[in-house]
Amino acid sequence: MIATMPPSLLLLHLPDEVLITIFSFLDFRSLRNATLVSKHFDDLAEPFLYHSIKILNGQQAIALARSLYANPRRATWIRSLLISTKFGDDEGLSTLPPFISRMRNLQDLCLETPDCNAKFPEERVGWVNLQDRYERIFESASTVVPTGDRVLPNLRNCTLHFVDGQKEIYSMTKYAMLFLHPNLRSLTMSCASTDFTNTLLTPFQNDQTLMKSTKLEHLHLEECDIFEPSLSILLSFPRALKSLKISEGVRYDGIFSARSSRMHGNVAPRPFAEAIAEHCTDSLEHLSLSLGYLRQGPHSINHPGQHLNLTAFHAMKQLDLDVRTVNLIRIRASCDHGTWRRLPPNLETLKIFSIPLGERPPFQARRRVWFPFDTCIVADKTKHGLRLLKNLIFSYEYYREDDETPRLSISDDGSSIEETTQVTIAHQRMIEKCTELLPIYRRAGVRLEIEMAALPNGFIPPYLFPEDKPKYFKLWESAPS
Repeated sequence: MIATMPPSLLLLHLPDEVLITIFSFLDFRSLRNATLVSKHFDDLAEPFLYHSIKILNGQQAIALARSLYANPRRATWIRSLLISTKFGDDEGLSTLPPFISRMRNLQDLCLETPDCNAKFPEERVGWVNLQDRYERIFESASTVVPTGDRVLPNLRNCTLHFVDGQKEIYSMTKYAMLFLHPNLRSLTMSCASTDFTNTLLTPFQNDQTLMKSTKLEHLHLEECDIFEPSLSILLSFPRALKSLKISEGVRYDGIFSARSSRMHGNVAPRPFAEAIAEHCTDSLEHLSLSLGYLRQGPHSINHPGQHLNLTAFHAMKQLDLDVRTVNLIRIRASCDHGTWRRLPPNLETLKIFSIPLGERPPFQARRRVWFPFDTCIVADKTKHGLRLLKNLIFSYEYYREDDETPRLSISDDGSSIEETTQVTIAHQRMIEKCTELLPIYRRAGVRLEIEMAALPNGFIPPYLFPEDKPKYFKLWESAPS
C-alpha cells in the first residue's frame, strides 16, 4: 500500500526522527512551507524556523516579541540571536530583554549598538538603558547564581559591540559578569575599558572557588583600553584560556578624537606580558596583539621594559602582531639576531598584519618590496628562537578605493599602453620578490604566505554586522619542501 503512494504522501508516514533530520537541512522558505502541510509537520518543522534569528530593525524585534509571547516555548528553540540595527531603527528593541532571559538553549549571542558616539549624549540614552537591561541578564547568567535560577545556561559564544553614554569607550565593569559565565567558550568585546581594580568584580576577586572555574577559551578585546592589573583579574577566572586577541583603541587617545576616552593609555610591554603570563602560560596557544606602545628613540629594545618578553609561553603555537607591535619583538634596522630573548620557544606560526601595502597619499606602490623580518630569521631560525617555525605570514592592507581607479602604464620599450592600478603593480612586485626568496624558505622548511586585506572605504573597526567589512585573499604562498 505504502509503496504505491505518491512521494508527497509517503513523507507523511516517515518516522519523526527521519522527518526531523530532513527538516534540519531545509532553508527558511522550505521550512515555512512544510509547516503548512499538516499539524504534525508544523509541530516538527516550526522549531527550526527559530534556530537562527537576526534582528536588523525595530519592527522585526516587535514581531519576534509578539511571536514569543503567543507561544513561550518558541524562546527555547532559539540557538543563535543577532541584534544589530542602525541608529534610528531601534524602536522596538526594548521588547526583547524579557524573552532573551527565557532562551535557555541559546548558544550564540551578538548584541550590537551602532557607532553612534558622534551623537549627543541625550540621543544615546535609549541605547544605554537597553544595555543596562542586558547587564542584568548577564548577572543572572553567572556562576554565582544558583543553577536552578541561572539564565542562558547553554550560552557558548557572545559578542558585544556597545556604546557609552558620555564617551566612545565604555566601562567593561558593567558587563564583567560575563567572565563568570560557567559555560561560555568565546567572548568578544569592543571599545571597552577594563577599568580599575577597585571597581572590577570586587566581591569575587579573591574567591578561590571561582578562580580557574570557567570554560572560557577564546577572548577578543577589540579597540579597548587596557589596565594591566584589571586584565590580570579577568584572566584569573578561565580554567584554560587558549586564544587571546587584544587591540588597543589608539584612535580614542585624544590625538585622533575630539576628546580622550581612554583612562589608562597604552600598556607598557613588561607589566602587560606579566599580566597575561600570571594565569595563561600553560594554556595559551594563540596570541594576537595590536598595541599602541612606541619605544622612544634613546631606548634600546634590550632595555628593561622596552620589549615584549613572551618566552614563558611554552604552549603558544601562533603569534600574530600588527606592524607597530612587531617593533617590540625586533628592531627596525637590520636584524639584531636577538629575537630568541622575546619569542615563545615553541612557536609554529608567526603572522605580521596591518602592513601598509604602499605609500600614501595618494597610494603609490613601493619601489622595493618590504618585509618586516629579514630572511635570516628563516635561514637560521633555531638561533632566532624559532626552531619549530613552519609558517610565516605577512598580511598587507590597502583601501579598496586604491584599486578602483586604473592608471595608464607604458611598457619599457614604449610600444604598448595598458590600464592598471598602483595596487596591481604592488602585487606584481610582491610576487616577483617572493619567487626570488622561495629557495631560502624551502631549505628552511617554512611556508611563506602573503595575504592581502582590502579595507572598506569609510569604515573602521569594529565592523558591525550591517557594515562593509575587509576582504581578505591569499596573494602568494609557498609550500615547504
